Amino acid sequence: MIRLGAQISHIRGFDTAIREAGSAGLQCLQVFSRSPVGGQGRELPRSGSLKPVMDQAGIDVLFVHAPYFVNPAAVEQNKRERAHTVLKQEMRRAKRLSAQWVVLHPGHWSKAGDRQEAISAFKETIACMLSAPGRVLIENSAGQGRELGADLEELGRIFSALGKSRRVGLMLDTAHAMAAGYPLVTRDDVRALLEEIERYIGAARVAALHLNDSWYPVGARRDRHAHLFDGHLGPEALTHLLEWADRQMLAVVLETPGRDVTARADDIETVRRWAPPA
Repeated sequence: MIRLGAQISHIRGFDTAIREAGSAGLQCLQVFSRSPVGGQGRELPRSGSLKPVMDQAGIDVLFVHAPYFVNPAAVEQNKRERAHTVLKQEMRRAKRLSAQWVVLHPGHWSKAGDRQEAISAFKETIACMLSAPGRVLIENSAGQGRELGADLEELGRIFSALGKSRRVGLMLDTAHAMAAGYPLVTRDDVRALLEEIERYIGAARVAALHLNDSWYPVGARRDRHAHLFDGHLGPEALTHLLEWADRQMLAVVLETPGRDVTARADDIETVRRWAPPA
């Protein structure tokens, strides 16, 4: 059985976001612990204080998405140190929020370095993060600009470099996969994607699914999410993705446009309508 969730803004408070998700019948939730684009991180609730709120709301899994303002693959010393500081801090913030995972984009290589140097730097960042309590989900990217991790073979090399730690998994993003060149229209498309994941990463590494449509065509290498069926995701592919997520008992998190449950009401209903019966 899938555990359906969504990313919800915490601007009115983390407890409010949790209750909003629970009132919509969701089982999981994703939040940012701070502004994703910079600024001082807001004060967090007392450690452990959100767990009773989650239990009461029926939220089984909480994901904290890492901010975008640092590059975890930076090779320049000052940028690398900044990423290490912020992301290790993010692990501690996630623990304080009673979150199970921190979701992290692989970052990008800079003009000052090259792709392999960036992969090595990313490995160091993950090691730094894992020196704090918690677990990390690496998200496949859309491949915009110099982003790492759009190609599943490259993402597999990144996972190989990290070893077999059970504290590191994959967050599969469907919009990013389509942007990177993996079509998701038919059942065969989904099978092909899952075979690639098994070949290069291992299906057991997939811990959750970001279920999003892609506004831009397959292979456009542009990251813009769309509501389900407003982009290039096919109904047959959605059905098969949800059947697979159901078998794997994955958390399925909607990051479609909007900041709250109301904005994603149609997407939530679509998933419930197309998912296998409980």
